Amino acid sequence: MSQLKKPSVVGPLVIGCLVIVAAGASVYAGYQAHDNEKNINQVKGLVIENSNMLKSIQADITYHTSLLKKGGGADLQGSVAEALKNIENDKVAEAQANLYKNWDASGESKDGHHMYGNPSARFTLINYSDLECPFCKRFHETPKYLVDSAKNGMVNWVWRHFPLSFHEPMASKAAMMGECVAQQKGSKGFWAFTEYWFTNSAGNGQGFAGSDKIPELFGLNKEQYESCLTDPVIIKKIKDDMQAGNVAGVTGTPATIVIDNETGKTETIVGAQPFAKFVQVIEGMAHPERAQAQETAPPAQK
Repeated sequence: MSQLKKPSVVGPLVIGCLVIVAAGASVYAGYQAHDNEKNINQVKGLVIENSNMLKSIQADITYHTSLLKKGGGADLQGSVAEALKNIENDKVAEAQANLYKNWDASGESKDGHHMYGNPSARFTLINYSDLECPFCKRFHETPKYLVDSAKNGMVNWVWRHFPLSFHEPMASKAAMMGECVAQQKGSKGFWAFTEYWFTNSAGNGQGFAGSDKIPELFGLNKEQYESCLTDPVIIKKIKDDMQAGNVAGVTGTPATIVIDNETGKTETIVGAQPFAKFVQVIEGMAHPERAQAQETAPPAQK
């Protein structure tokens, strides 16, 4: 975990890494089956994408072959140029579709923060993150999987900016860029941006060379995007997130506050903890009687 000054120790120690839950009543019962189904659907999607691309190429070949047969040699150069342009446009469109395809459950929380998952979920993960933090990069898939694999939309995920001083100025710049994508493309665009940034950035304040292509890649109005990068409203939003994190005791990233919206109970999980740790905390909140039973159970006989 990237830290500012001192590591914070919040929440109970983890005893074991496997959470045993009862089928039916648990938040994460059957998540492995969900994972398998997700993988199958991803493979199906790739097959369909490749099939559509092949059809497009075959149509181009048929068209240009007919031109040659008709003696259209004089127009061939222009036709080829047009075809190449269309292919490039198709690539851009495909890249944009791929950026957004994993974030259909995007939206906004009641206080205007980017949310992924069911707005009415019982459990909320408030995630303080830095786009240049290597630990945040490693952790980024975990909260998404927690949302996607939870039963009946019981978990959502809310982003809060917490750029660290030793990753500046790139950390705050990346946060601004993400918000400026969201200004035109909504929260779905923001979440897609976070995934794209973590995939491409070297981290630790280094960023990446191709970040200037983001307006084109995300289909933005470039002039509006560049104006947004110095917008005081966006700057204040990021600073407000940092202030809220300071009040909550956040000293490094990633830091995640798990909230039970039904009982009001909270627990902070520090660092890039594994999926099983979050399942343990959420199941403990959902079924406190089980956690209490485990604590009072007699030691196993040798």
